[in-house]
Amino acid sequence: MNNGVTVIAKTLRATGNRFHIEDYQIVNGCQTSHVIFDNRVLLDDSALIPVRLIATQDEEIIAAVVKATNRQTQVKEEQLLALNDFQKKLEAYFVTFPDARRLYYERRSRQYNTSVGVEKTRIITLPHLIRAYAAVVLEEPHRTTRNFRTLLERVGTAIFGAEHRLEPYYMAAAALYRIDYLFRTSAIAAQYKPARHHIMMAARLLQSPERWPPPNSREAARRADEYSAVLWDPTQADALMDRAVAKVNEIAQGNLHRDNIRTQPFTEGLIRACRGT
Repeated sequence: MNNGVTVIAKTLRATGNRFHIEDYQIVNGCQTSHVIFDNRVLLDDSALIPVRLIATQDEEIIAAVVKATNRQTQVKEEQLLALNDFQKKLEAYFVTFPDARRLYYERRSRQYNTSVGVEKTRIITLPHLIRAYAAVVLEEPHRTTRNFRTLLERVGTAIFGAEHRLEPYYMAAAALYRIDYLFRTSAIAAQYKPARHHIMMAARLLQSPERWPPPNSREAARRADEYSAVLWDPTQADALMDRAVAKVNEIAQGNLHRDNIRTQPFTEGLIRACRGT
């Protein structure tokens, strides 16, 4: 029942029975590897393993191969999400910004591992972007951890909709980059890490308390650009994040335990406090 190992590479050079590959993904082989390991005491050099090595630059072919080779196994939803057109648009959009504001959207796991000149802190993974967007735009930071699967179920509609504007996703990524920087430099104390997504939401609401416009609207793009500019201004962004931390403190009343913070009632209380309602 095992399909063996399948490898897709962007570049392949063959010399006799040796192959040199670059920019590759192992897209199938986990089940085979487990079976081999479990039976290692029974195997010898006569055991043969099928290996498929595919070289192509065509993203559509890559997508088809990944789906076909994993049809009989459980594949994480976010891995298959990386194959759709919207993801490709986001990846291309993120790198259009000047160096100081450039982020890298990693729609394929470890795709920037061999890239020279790419700061690891500027790489935004697919699951991290889903969580950031849910917190900053959808105002649902309590769903970013234990209820993450419920967010995945909304992909294609509330998240990564085909007609959605790209700007809000970049804005959410910039918010994540900024708060991670503040945690790394201890500008925000580590005790607030369980509330990172709540702080991100609160900062956006304090900057602009109005309801977020439809995700495919020009207004969504305009407001996202406006807030992104604030996030890339250290003075404005840091002051805004400090105010957001204060609001979290106000609602938490000294209880920063994740079981208290990562709940819908806490989120609703924080939203009311930020909007002054």
